[in-house]
Amino acid sequence: MSPANPDSLFDAERLRVYPRMTVAIYILAAIAVVATSTAMIDIFGKPLGYDFITFWAASHLTLAGEAAAAFDVQRIFAAEQLAVPAGDSIFLWNYPPTYQLVVAPLALLPYVAAYLVFVGASLAAYVLTLRRLFDERVANSRDAFFLLVAFPGAFVCVFHGQNSLYSVALFAGGLLAMERGRPYLAGFALGLLAYKPQLGLLIPIALIASRQWRVFFATGATAFGFAALATLVLGPDLWLAFLKNTPLVREVMEQGLLRWYKMPSAFIFFRYLGVPTSIAYALQVLTALGAAACVALVWWRAGPSRLAWAVLVAATLLVPPYTFDYELAILALVLVILAGDMVARGATTFEKAALVFLYVMPVLVAPISQATHLQIGFPALLLALALSVKRALAQADRLASLSSPAPL
Repeated sequence: MSPANPDSLFDAERLRVYPRMTVAIYILAAIAVVATSTAMIDIFGKPLGYDFITFWAASHLTLAGEAAAAFDVQRIFAAEQLAVPAGDSIFLWNYPPTYQLVVAPLALLPYVAAYLVFVGASLAAYVLTLRRLFDERVANSRDAFFLLVAFPGAFVCVFHGQNSLYSVALFAGGLLAMERGRPYLAGFALGLLAYKPQLGLLIPIALIASRQWRVFFATGATAFGFAALATLVLGPDLWLAFLKNTPLVREVMEQGLLRWYKMPSAFIFFRYLGVPTSIAYALQVLTALGAAACVALVWWRAGPSRLAWAVLVAATLLVPPYTFDYELAILALVLVILAGDMVARGATTFEKAALVFLYVMPVLVAPISQATHLQIGFPALLLALALSVKRALAQADRLASLSSPAPL
């Protein structure tokens, strides 16, 4: 950001220095965690790489020709102990065959090397795609890099060895391809989100509402082809094993065995407040329907604008009851778009404060929710959606007024 720009969103020096300081803290924290670990178990009693251990273990079983064994608690635990023999925590495998196909090669590498490759590639994809969306008035290329890497959502994702940076890169890739007039490439990027199907539930609504038919059919063809390839390689029985595992996932979530303080969904928010399970599910459904309605309205009114994409991504995070703090990394796309729009068109003090809060929020969700038994991530996601919808509709109204004929 240029200090001479009167429309600068925040102080240029702070935007330059603070992210670099944050990245340095992350590096020091990583060194400390590794240095204080024993037999690859950190001071919290978890294996280094955390959730990644189940990706590696599922890959090991898949390469051994026993893909369905990943859903067997004892078999996945035995495979995880091959990665970290001292580990005594069980990390369950709850992913569809599409993602199992993606992670299948991981166990060709030793556990630590596989983690570094997986996380390093996700960071690269995340930075390379989102840097292209930065408005130069917000940050130059180098500062944008540090802002992205310093984003706490990215840190939480990397710490867990999770896959959300790939998800946000696919969303950003779809956006960039559509902006460049490449609908089939956009559909290919969006169709690959079938590796986590819940992330693609609102995409058809957005594309139909905006009449982006080539992208719509390319997305559907890619998702179908992805699922067909997974079926061809891993066998149709794996889908049955995945579906059979669903009640277990639901039971584990409902009983709080998945750490509610890390789950920023409507269901968990209301369960923390003592709302009965059936009513909490109903409120989750209402939340999802409301999010879908926001997407339909904005994409119908505004078309595939950047702010419409912000609405789509923010709404997507509100749909599933089963979501975790590491998935808040996907908010990076929303924040980049909102920051650019605020610089270009101005923003209220509240909007600027909201943007800062949403930037730091991913790392606060777990500790604050654990201490207060109030899931703050859910209202934060509502805030992100509301801010995106407001600015998207305002932009649509401005464009409509400019295109309207002047009164005689």
